[in-house]
Amino acid sequence: MYNVVVIVASCIGSAIAQERSHYSLNTLLVKSANDVSQGATKGNLGIVHAGNDDKPGSLHAKFCWPGNQMFPKLDNELRFGYQLNGSLVLATNQAELKIINDLMERGRKNGVKRLRIIKKEELFEMEPALNPDAIARLHYPDADNVIPCEFVIALAENALDNGVELRIRHEVTDITKKGKLLKVDVCHWEPKVASTQGRR
Repeated sequence: MYNVVVIVASCIGSAIAQERSHYSLNTLLVKSANDVSQGATKGNLGIVHAGNDDKPGSLHAKFCWPGNQMFPKLDNELRFGYQLNGSLVLATNQAELKIINDLMERGRKNGVKRLRIIKKEELFEMEPALNPDAIARLHYPDADNVIPCEFVIALAENALDNGVELRIRHEVTDITKKGKLLKVDVCHWEPKVASTQGRR
């Protein structure tokens, strides 16, 4: 019997389990694969977006910037290798300059701080090897990077240290309501042992 069952030990699932581990809850983290971070996580780019691309008024826009700002503190606690390197969007003509102006305004509406458009002279002082046709860039100093697998492993390990249970190779097959409770059916599997019969 669990208070919380988190299905999938991905970036989101492991973060939820890690956060739940701060409370007096009986929490289970379930993963159908061999280990945490397997699946979509291992193909993730690892970009910690600042929130300038999200549609104003959307849930992404509401939570992206506050979430971005949580990463330095979380990395200080868990040491998963957060890199504050920023990012940029270049414009090489007036049509592209309009696009980065629109992105700047979208970021402003979403509450993103420290965005600025850098014009050509300063641009090449900062980045001498840029495309010589560049006329401006939108600079996102808070767009960061993590290694997704390291991030998830750090979250899951901390959750387990705090009492969360982990079950790998457990695939959820059904969820049914039983009165006020939910019944979660899982199928446990193990890797097949390779046969050595006939080998010399």
